[in-house]
Parts: sequence; C-alpha cells; structure tokens
Amino acid sequence: MSLGLALALLAMTVAAMALLLGPLMLRDRGAAARDAYNLAVYRDQLAEIERDTGRGVIEPAEAEAAKAEIARRILALTPAPTPTAARRGPLAVAAVAILLLPIAAWAIYWRLGSPELPDEPHRALIAAASPHLDIAEAVRQLEEHLATHPDDLQGWLLLARSDLDLGRYTQTVEAYRHAAELSGQRPVIVGDWAEAQVLAADGTVTPAARQAFEAALADPESAPRSRYYLALADMQAGDTKKALQEWVDLEAESRADAPWLTLVRQRIAEAAKALGVDPATLKTSSGAPRKAGG
Repeated sequence: MSLGLALALLAMTVAAMALLLGPLMLRDRGAAARDAYNLAVYRDQLAEIERDTGRGVIEPAEAEAAKAEIARRILALTPAPTPTAARRGPLAVAAVAILLLPIAAWAIYWRLGSPELPDEPHRALIAAASPHLDIAEAVRQLEEHLATHPDDLQGWLLLARSDLDLGRYTQTVEAYRHAAELSGQRPVIVGDWAEAQVLAADGTVTPAARQAFEAALADPESAPRSRYYLALADMQAGDTKKALQEWVDLEAESRADAPWLTLVRQRIAEAAKALGVDPATLKTSSGAPRKAGG
C-alpha cells in the first residue's frame, strides 16, 4: 500500500469515527435543542397575540385563552436530564466499541483488501431522509385542532401565518378566509386575506382581492397597504396614470420613516418611466410638489 493511499484511508477513518461519535456524544443535547426551539416559537406566539390584542384583531377573552394554552405547552416542555454515572457507563462502552471498529477494519483489509480490484456497483441508491421540520408538524396539529374546533379565530390566524411562512399561499388564503368570517370581517384581517390572495395569484390583484382591499380601507393602520395594492390593480388594468397619482398621494401622506415608502417610490419610478414623465415634476392631487425624499 502506498503512503498516499494510507493517508487517505486514515483521513476517511477519522471522519467516519467523528460521524459515529458525534451523534452519540450529542444525543442528550438534541431534546434540549428541540425544547429551546419550541420555547422560542411559543414566545413569538405570545408576542403575536399581544400585538393582535393591541390592534383589536382578537378580543381580550380570546387572547387570554390563547395565552393560557401556550403557557400550558411551555410548562409541558421537559428539561434536558443531567447525565448520571449510570448513563455514562453505556456511553463509554459504545465509544470504546466505535474506537475499536477501525482497528478491526484495518486488520481485515490488510489481509483481504486490494486497491487494484474493481469497485462493485451499488444495487440501489440510498435516499437521504429530509430533516423533520417542527413547524410543519405544528401546522399539521393545528389543522387537526381546527377540524374539530372550526370557531377558533386565533387558531385560524396562527395557521394562516404559519402557512404564509411556509410559502403555502393557497392554504394561507383559505385560513384567512375563515378568520375574516369569524372576526365579523374586521378590516385588518380582511386586508391580510386580500394580500394572501395576491400572493397566491403570483402578484396579480384579482377582482376578489380588490374588493377585499376596498373593505380593508376602513382600518387606518393597514389602509396604506390597501391603497398600495388598489393602485397596483389600476396599473395592472392598464390605467398607469391613475396608479401613479395614487402612489404619489400615498407617498405624500406617509410618515418619513414608513417602511412601505421604498416600495411605493419604486412603483412611482416605474410608472413615471412607463408614461415618459419626469418623477421630479410630479405633484399630489392637491397640487403640492412631491416630498424632498421622493
């Protein structure tokens, strides 16, 4: 055996040992990591409930019930057990066995192995299993819960946001539809439903989405979003001039640090270019010049 081949095999052996020993040494940390992840998710859900309560999306009684359920789940998390001498014993035996494996393998190879022999083809490809996603499992459990508790408004809102995070826009639309109906067509939820419809339609403001955005204008906090999409609907319908004016007005009425200004100004630039208009000459519907930042 050449020195180069021996070094290569040694490196492969060390790597294999690391792969075997790593999960063995870290197996107790897996449960702790999962609990830490779940705890972070639960804390995010509590914060989301607080925001929804402040916005009037859910009633205080519904919020308290949802927080109580999340608190129950937090308490159900099991702390990672502390390693004991009894548990370290089997771990040490397993580690020794893994360390002895390469010695036995080298001894067998030295007698029977030969690098000149041709490789045998694999009979089948081994499919690598995808890592389990806790959020997908949580969504499945939430869907089962809503199948038996279809009147749970907070549940539908959580499902809609989870589906949105997973990029499942069709399911997001359906979840927000249920939430909108259960909330009595609250404008802010109707606006979320409308935006989900746009995402599901690959950016197209459908007639149904437009109708929902018009209803969502009643909510002052989310009205700018509705105005943006209604202008986009006008542009998609071929009325670029009307869309441009609506975006200029929205820009003028927005606060200087509004997070949507960047997108609105991008749309203004696109519409002005399409019309052959200098953006610097644009004015609001009242005749005022555009903001200096525009």
